[in-house]
Amino acid sequence: MKFKDKKCDFKIELLNQYHNLSSFDCGDDDLNEFLKKDAFIEQKKKLSLTHLIFYQGEVIGYFSLLTDKISVKNLKNREIKENIKTNLKNNYKTIPSVKIGRLAIDKKYAKKGIGSFILNNLIITLNEISKKDIGFRLISVEGYAEAYHFYTTNNFVPLQNDGIFLSKINKIIERDPKRPINLVLDLEKIGL
Repeated sequence: MKFKDKKCDFKIELLNQYHNLSSFDCGDDDLNEFLKKDAFIEQKKKLSLTHLIFYQGEVIGYFSLLTDKISVKNLKNREIKENIKTNLKNNYKTIPSVKIGRLAIDKKYAKKGIGSFILNNLIITLNEISKKDIGFRLISVEGYAEAYHFYTTNNFVPLQNDGIFLSKINKIIERDPKRPINLVLDLEKIGL
């Protein structure tokens, strides 16, 4: 996988058993543990693929990808649901998707726009794949509540999009920052 911005010094590699991950720390024990203990095992079992992000030879982040499907009846976001129903002639019960299972940036590099840069390049790459290699319509993520604003700033919308949920999102983030929240991005709406 390559970045679209040729000026950047980032490099992406598929995780292998020879990568040294000991110094990586994104500040979240679950995300660190996944990378250091579970990611390669999941990869060998063909459950997900994890890509490392390098800067000047150092692992500064990672993301994992896996397949997913979103049930149309579970889409609570009316705009996406109507767009899918309007544009698809067949009565699909599920919509093929690619899921970003994990996305983390080392805390030394956090809050510098790298996460958004990585995510936007990932969206561009996945959009290209959806056009010529594998059919899927949505990119999904089950992010922590504390990452809600990061994903919505990057064009993802919550599956649950009712007014009550949205009015409580900041309280949810404050009370339970690790609560999982499902978000999606409809590739038909991004105009790439």
